[in-house]
Amino acid sequence: MTPIQALQKYFGYSTFRHEQEAIIQNILKGQDVMALMPTGGGKSLCYQLPAVLLDGLTIVISPLIALMKDQVDSLNVNGIPAAFLNSSLNPEETRVLVNRLRNNEIKLLYLAPERLFSAESKENKESKLIPFLKTLKVAQIAIDEAHCISSWGHDFRPEYLMLAGLKEEFPSVPVIALTATADKLTQKDILEKLNLHKPAIFVSSFNRANITYRVAPKKNSFKQLIAFLNEHKDESGIIYCLSRKSTEALAEDLKDEGFAAEAYHAGLSNEIKARNQEAFLRDDLKIIVATIAFGMGINKSNVRYVVHVDLPKNIEGYYQETGRAGRDGLPSEALLLYSPGDAMKLQAFAKVEGNEQQSRIMLNKLNDMVKYCQLLSCRRQYLMKYFDEEFPAKCGSCDVCLTEYKRFDGTLIAQKALSAVARLNERFGANYVIDFLRGSKSDKIREEHKQLKTYGIGADISKADWQHHIRELISMGYLQTAGDEYPVLKLTAQSTDVLKGGQKVEFIEIEKVEEVHHEENLPYEIPLFNRLREVRRGIAEGENVPAYVIVSDATLQEMATYLPQSLDELRMISGFGDIKLARYGRELLEPVKIYCAEKGLGSKIKQKSPKRERKAKSPGQTKSSSRSNDTKAETFNLYRSGKTVAEIATERGFTTATIETHLSYYVQNGDLDITEIVPQKKIAVIADAVESYGTERLSPLKEVLGDDYSYGEIKAVIGWMNKGE
Repeated sequence: MTPIQALQKYFGYSTFRHEQEAIIQNILKGQDVMALMPTGGGKSLCYQLPAVLLDGLTIVISPLIALMKDQVDSLNVNGIPAAFLNSSLNPEETRVLVNRLRNNEIKLLYLAPERLFSAESKENKESKLIPFLKTLKVAQIAIDEAHCISSWGHDFRPEYLMLAGLKEEFPSVPVIALTATADKLTQKDILEKLNLHKPAIFVSSFNRANITYRVAPKKNSFKQLIAFLNEHKDESGIIYCLSRKSTEALAEDLKDEGFAAEAYHAGLSNEIKARNQEAFLRDDLKIIVATIAFGMGINKSNVRYVVHVDLPKNIEGYYQETGRAGRDGLPSEALLLYSPGDAMKLQAFAKVEGNEQQSRIMLNKLNDMVKYCQLLSCRRQYLMKYFDEEFPAKCGSCDVCLTEYKRFDGTLIAQKALSAVARLNERFGANYVIDFLRGSKSDKIREEHKQLKTYGIGADISKADWQHHIRELISMGYLQTAGDEYPVLKLTAQSTDVLKGGQKVEFIEIEKVEEVHHEENLPYEIPLFNRLREVRRGIAEGENVPAYVIVSDATLQEMATYLPQSLDELRMISGFGDIKLARYGRELLEPVKIYCAEKGLGSKIKQKSPKRERKAKSPGQTKSSSRSNDTKAETFNLYRSGKTVAEIATERGFTTATIETHLSYYVQNGDLDITEIVPQKKIAVIADAVESYGTERLSPLKEVLGDDYSYGEIKAVIGWMNKGE
């Protein structure tokens, strides 16, 4: 069997993602591999598929029992015999597993590192498991979360250091080390500590295009959180807090507000953790509130959002935690509530007693996290650059790129700030500089500084606004910070041009003007999708596994889009391999056939491009032109049949703004007369405003025209004015 045949048979896809195929080929050739791939990027497949093809056992080292169970459930459902050996098994279960291993009935065995090297007894420090594993035919060793071996990493686990002896115990067995988050220092440490032999190194793109990143100032965090959760009702999500106590308190508060939420942290009993996790995996529980310090290790594919109500300690942790959203490739959100006070609290945790170098690294990582929160440029670009990946300056799916800001000439303000830093000999931090600019009478301002000409020249600007401007100047490269524990402001090479008047500086007004919302025209039959979820839930309960293990939400959405009518057509839907097709195909096909009979619909499978691994799509990314034209045509036909915009919006499940945009398209093409959707007397007024203000942004036009004119009418007139173009 070839890798591509195994991919189709066991996993239900016909093409590989990222570097998967090259990684697999190297493993099959017997070469060691280190692979850096984003969370949700398909790391597990890189060792699971070779395990099927190789003659022998694959040992998987994983730090968390939760992750082991999740992976084993998924593999067994896919027809791949897998098991885990950990403290949750009783002696009889362990005995049965050992016999299955001896009889070559298991393809993948999941172990924690401490279990692998646990001593025979207090007197005999030799591992009791290694000698047994050597009696088996071990074909591959996979080390998941490999960054845990490095003290430079964000999640160092001392027990991972035991793995340094693996190559000595199994010298001819290929080892694959996998991680989603490792900077260059951590990567080097992984290679050295695992003693990998001439490894092939693969680094995939870290971009999670389907996740929208947002940061909001933390004001009333609970009120902000409730508003966010109300927009995501009936969706699964994870909320991260800084302390164990706050996770429990927040979970209780959310339950009081009617949300199905429970806490999850290392201090809870194993029984409570297992119960809460199982309920979350099975969708009985919608929200888990967890500590930032505790990685849950779950592989739940339909997590739609991750919220950090406290500041993470570093970018690596933040990236990995937000990466738990949208593993099925569907649009998802990552919200972080930021307060400078959180950063102050975390500075104390960044210090490692007796290790100044490690303290400095941890503090620098925290400062990188703070910079991310204070950005006024694309957040995705910042994340990508952090992981040494180039990315365009505007992603279209973070809060900065989705928000239109008013700008103003702030050159004079910038000159005042830079001049103050220069007069203070670049020896003071932002707060001192701001108090100096505002002419503070506080005793903390030195007397000699009160005599300087620049003292008090910024008294007309509030402290909050000065903080904002200083952050912008740092972001634009006109100021920089130096020092770890007590950072001071310093000038840069670009500062001189501003001070001499040769460089204009524009600031963003503090208040945001308008967030640009991209309407998502969901092409699938939503009632059918909901029916399929119920059927899937019933199957999952019978199999005693989480629902997403049966098939993902992405697979159900494809079914609700292309409406397969036979098993052969269902085979063309991504996620159906031979095993799942045989086990669940008929049961999942039945509601599709019933729905189509009720609605007079037929199969659309011929419209589907060849089966492939679903590619992540950014929420702001445009749909294909053919699908876009199809949905516009449907709106146009309904309008021609005599229905109003409001009626079409209700029937199609779109907003009126989307329906108006569809109709504007036909105005521009000449298929619809402008007077049919915009009263004659309004056309001239809107056209005059367009001539005066242009069409680059609609918000100024709307502001000028007032509430009597809708965005739809403005778009229609713009389309009419551009008719024929």
